[in-house]
Amino acid sequence: MWSTALSFKLKSIVVAAVFLTCVSGSLFAQNPSVLSTVSPYSRYGLGDFQFNGGLINTAMGGGGIALQNDSLIPQYINLQNPASITAHALVNYEIGITSNTVQLQNSTGTGVFNRTMLSHFALAFPVNKYWGAAVGLVPYSTVGYNLSSQDSINNIGSVTYKYEGSGGISQVFMMHAIRPFGWMPRKFLLSSDYDALRAANDTSAIKSKMKFRTHMSNISIGVNVSYLFGSLINIRRDVFPDSLQTWNTKITKYTTFRDVYATAGLQYSFRFPRSLNPEYIALPDSIVTNTKVFGNKYYFKRNQGIDTAKLFIRKPGARITFGAVFAAPMDINVSYDLLATTYKQIGTIEQVKDTVVSNLGIPSRVSLPMMGGFGFAIKKDHKWLFQADYTMQMWENFTYLGNTASLKNSQRVTAGFQLQPRVAGRGNLLGATQYRLGVRWYQTYLEINNTQLTEMAVNYGMAFPLPYRTRLGEPISRVSLNIEAGQRGTMDNGLIKESFLRVTVGLTINDRWFMRYKLD
Repeated sequence: MWSTALSFKLKSIVVAAVFLTCVSGSLFAQNPSVLSTVSPYSRYGLGDFQFNGGLINTAMGGGGIALQNDSLIPQYINLQNPASITAHALVNYEIGITSNTVQLQNSTGTGVFNRTMLSHFALAFPVNKYWGAAVGLVPYSTVGYNLSSQDSINNIGSVTYKYEGSGGISQVFMMHAIRPFGWMPRKFLLSSDYDALRAANDTSAIKSKMKFRTHMSNISIGVNVSYLFGSLINIRRDVFPDSLQTWNTKITKYTTFRDVYATAGLQYSFRFPRSLNPEYIALPDSIVTNTKVFGNKYYFKRNQGIDTAKLFIRKPGARITFGAVFAAPMDINVSYDLLATTYKQIGTIEQVKDTVVSNLGIPSRVSLPMMGGFGFAIKKDHKWLFQADYTMQMWENFTYLGNTASLKNSQRVTAGFQLQPRVAGRGNLLGATQYRLGVRWYQTYLEINNTQLTEMAVNYGMAFPLPYRTRLGEPISRVSLNIEAGQRGTMDNGLIKESFLRVTVGLTINDRWFMRYKLD
């Protein structure tokens, strides 16, 4: 019976994962001619990195290294740390769409552009009590720019240098996380050692042993294995508009990514000591019994029969989580096509004269540098949540197709706060809505004209409960609206300032899947 149920569960998970991957692949299929970003800074390195987490991440500054679900629903998918997946008691499905409006501004003019794309698509599910998994698809980086500059050459005349780029890299991921010591408290309670201590009424020794095992059971470790795929297209043109004898030059580099990339994560979670009514906190354990009535609420009575339930109720304290993520330096296999031609521009048609270089399918490598980050989060039941984290990546060691790129190490700081005024229940939409606020400071890996570019943003989000609820009136699904406003770069030193407004709309669904019901 057990093997049959496990087989059914695994088959269901495989079917769901295959369906998710196929649908995501079709939604994320990119036409390189359609720009998914309009940033001139995406010309450098691997383009614009998309720090897309789940819906809760994007509304709280983009961070979440220490975010972890608890027993409350709905639960959210945290894509910033794979170790968080062990906390999923339900199957979680999330999808989001982002509309990004960007204003580019320099000393000569201003332009406004808009792009809309899928922000993420993910499914997380529990495999057993100590093992969780997730699959999905998110963008890794995007490229989209169209720049030009002019110069003059003796005996030829003016020349225009044009730079164009498009494409992007996406990642299909699979996360796995376990609580390697999750079994320790239960094993101790079923052991002869516990029976002996209980017979001796040695409550202090029981508490000490249980405390250690409980802390160990709260450790989670996880790994995120991603398959990076996609293409980056970079084009350079040398155009001679004043010369009839000089042919224009076009150099196209088409780089294709297809390889595996991995990150690891760690989380440790615990609650602060619970508060007791001070009138009874000094009572010795030997004369007090307690009865669990619901969740983390306990009624206490004296063994003599005096009922102190109304005055002696234990309430859970705030829950704190520490987290860390790490990625080792890794070389990614790529291939690229290099094509150089001379041509004449006749209207909208390029009349090619000669192909100077044609190298197809050249194997090469891109080195992704080491990354590390840490953070913490504090949560008080459904009421409030605060998180903050710091991430650094060593881009000074980055090489692209065998060439160094002269990038700088990047660092990112995020902080976010969530408030839910009232417990989720029927007829209380605004009170049960989760309100989120976040900030982000990101020092990018780009240094142009002796200026290292920074990005700053403020986030605001709301997660509205949907009508479908549990028997206790708790919503198991939410619709989220996240708004981010910020800027990157500056107009000093001949640079371009980007001001952006991103609006993300997403759906989170919690449910119980992979269950087989028995008939008596």
